[in-house]
Amino acid sequence: MSSCSPHNKTFTSFTADYAGIPDNLIINIIIWVVLLLLFTFLRKLAWDYGRIALISRTEEKWTSLFFGEHDNRSMVGSQESLDTTIHSQDKGFFSWIIAFIRVKDVDILHKCGRDAIQYLSFQRYLLVYLLVICILSVSVILPVNFQGNIIGNETDFGHTTIGNVNSDSPLLWVHASFAIIYLLLAVFMLRHFSSRLKYDDEEQVSRTLMIANIAKDKCYVSILKQHFREAYPEVVIIDVQFAYNISDLIKMDYSRRVASEAKLYSEAELKKTSQRPMMRPHMCGQLCCCAEVCGSNQVDAIDFYTEEERVMLTKCEDEKVKAYQDPLGIMFITFQQDHMAEKIHMDFRANCKGTHNPQNSSVYWELGVQDWDVKFAPSPENIYWENLSLQPWKWWLRAFIINGLLIVLLFFLTTPSIILSQLDKIQYTKAIEDLHSPILVQFVPTVLLLLFATLLPTLVYYSDQYIGHWTKTAEHHAVMRKTFIFLLLMVVILPSLGLTSARALFELAVVDKNQTMQWECIFLSGNGAFFVNYVVTAAFIGTALELIRFSELFMYALRLSLARSSAEKSTVRKLVLWDFQFGCQYAWMLCIFAVITAYSLICPLVTPFGLVYLALKHVVDRYNIFFAYNPSKIDEHIHRSAINFVVIDVILAQVNIVFFTGLRAGYSSPVFLFSCVALFVSLLVFVGRISFGWFRHLNPIRYRHFATDTDDDNTGEGLTKPFVANVLVDQSKPDQNGSEGMQQSYGSINQAGPVPEYSLNSYVEDGS
Repeated sequence: MSSCSPHNKTFTSFTADYAGIPDNLIINIIIWVVLLLLFTFLRKLAWDYGRIALISRTEEKWTSLFFGEHDNRSMVGSQESLDTTIHSQDKGFFSWIIAFIRVKDVDILHKCGRDAIQYLSFQRYLLVYLLVICILSVSVILPVNFQGNIIGNETDFGHTTIGNVNSDSPLLWVHASFAIIYLLLAVFMLRHFSSRLKYDDEEQVSRTLMIANIAKDKCYVSILKQHFREAYPEVVIIDVQFAYNISDLIKMDYSRRVASEAKLYSEAELKKTSQRPMMRPHMCGQLCCCAEVCGSNQVDAIDFYTEEERVMLTKCEDEKVKAYQDPLGIMFITFQQDHMAEKIHMDFRANCKGTHNPQNSSVYWELGVQDWDVKFAPSPENIYWENLSLQPWKWWLRAFIINGLLIVLLFFLTTPSIILSQLDKIQYTKAIEDLHSPILVQFVPTVLLLLFATLLPTLVYYSDQYIGHWTKTAEHHAVMRKTFIFLLLMVVILPSLGLTSARALFELAVVDKNQTMQWECIFLSGNGAFFVNYVVTAAFIGTALELIRFSELFMYALRLSLARSSAEKSTVRKLVLWDFQFGCQYAWMLCIFAVITAYSLICPLVTPFGLVYLALKHVVDRYNIFFAYNPSKIDEHIHRSAINFVVIDVILAQVNIVFFTGLRAGYSSPVFLFSCVALFVSLLVFVGRISFGWFRHLNPIRYRHFATDTDDDNTGEGLTKPFVANVLVDQSKPDQNGSEGMQQSYGSINQAGPVPEYSLNSYVEDGS
């Protein structure tokens, strides 16, 4: 195949039996077992790394008594009992397996929320789907491929692929028909899944509107309420809050919390040992064994953190006063009932002429209501409050620059294959080939491809953090879309074409007119064997690496080493307790799913290993969601995108059949014409439904409203979460003895000095 396509030589040095798949499988299983043992060892060595979410929740029980920042609802009842039981029993070397088995869906629901359950349920639906197509592919498609006699004999891997079927054989109708069956089966199962998909009323039928583009000098409760009373006399306003520029305040508050928690830890050490703990007040202070030589002396930890907390508390109070004087022109207004918010939202929606028709009032033009941007508000915990202060032009500039850089990277380094091609120039493969080991020749490229491919989701994730999305769900969704598109291009499409980058495709199509695409290289057996090996590597080594999370372990160890004292270890735990990234996980999983479905008819042997991959992926994600990550909330748009991506993945199988029948059987063959018509209808329905709302009765997405326990009380009283950043909330709460927890409670209005009228109005009129 190297003579067929120079771009694909990395994938095709197959010399072992069955294209090296059995040997690759054995190596992967051995490494998988080794990585599991390594993970078990790291959990004990790295201070319970691997169950950091469970440990952090356990520690918050006593820190919440002092801070009042902990949501007690997440720690009551069976969840607290389960956390305590697992924490006490998970002490042995392999006891984490028993602890994991004890976790049920109801426990994940209670701790991680409904989105985590729906994500895991989505995986189970895909498992059932892969089980069905695995049975069909192995029992029907594989024997059909064996009927041919073009490639080798029964001991050759190419004998199992569609390339072994004669181009004029009527057996190709089986492949063309099964491509349609697989699509219909996917739509049926996705429709069944989405009919059971529940969404929270708080997000979708919210009584709170988020209004932006309000003039900053008009951010007063009185005048805004006047507009709504006159324009909509039938509505009842429950709450009005404004957003302020608190980007600096959040950073200061973090430093204050670090000092406060470290002080509490040091005081606990004093009670435990009867000795005042000492520390070196500089970075890496706990690791500097020869600090005295450099002039760094130890100081009393309690005194140091007490003084630091006092200083940061003063700075925070001063900064909070400044923040109240810098409104962002964003208001959160909550109404008594859903239909009130819906009516106002409909009035502000742009019509077909690009305008909206809000109701008029005596202060309409004074407030500039015609320029307002009105949307349903996300939940308060979903908002990145520090990003609200980012001006629109700056946001768009960041988005343009960062996404432009990603596109450049996509253009020049689309696939890890191009990196492998560059490595070929230094003849890294020659050293492997000199060992005369066909196993290493097959194993190394797939591992390198997997490792390079995992860099892309990480790159997209961190780049989107710099863009500064307003909500976590928007960030998840953006990361998911970009990661899936890039991965689909780099792992499935271009390697299938024998290309290494979009640049190569561009040069082939535009620049070099004399060069023609060697289409006959697309369906050689080496391509299918490469993807089988890739799925095997993703199933074992890939999932084991997700369990260990080396990148996060590195950050965990680095931040522990940078801590000034052991008292800051609790803060380090919370700092490395990331949210579960549904966007990245959906994109990565569905990229592998695309490989499986796209080659399920071309190369049926990929389906059993795909089933193993998804089963192990489900187990690993289930463990990480409960034990290793913070609960994360997403909206139904991410689930909707995941469903659409599955449909795209299955349509790729039709695309492959169209390409094969056209290139091998001829463009006038009946099976090619049939496949083209089927693909055209599938694309017409899919694109029409997504872009134009056509064929709604064929829509696989059907959401079911989830009625919360509080929905019985439809008056809206007492159900509203305050749309205020945590750093602006009064956190002076008495402890269990009834005494005040802090003498100067950060966030208290009466401690912040004079507050502008718009701030006082919002608190006074809301009854705070």
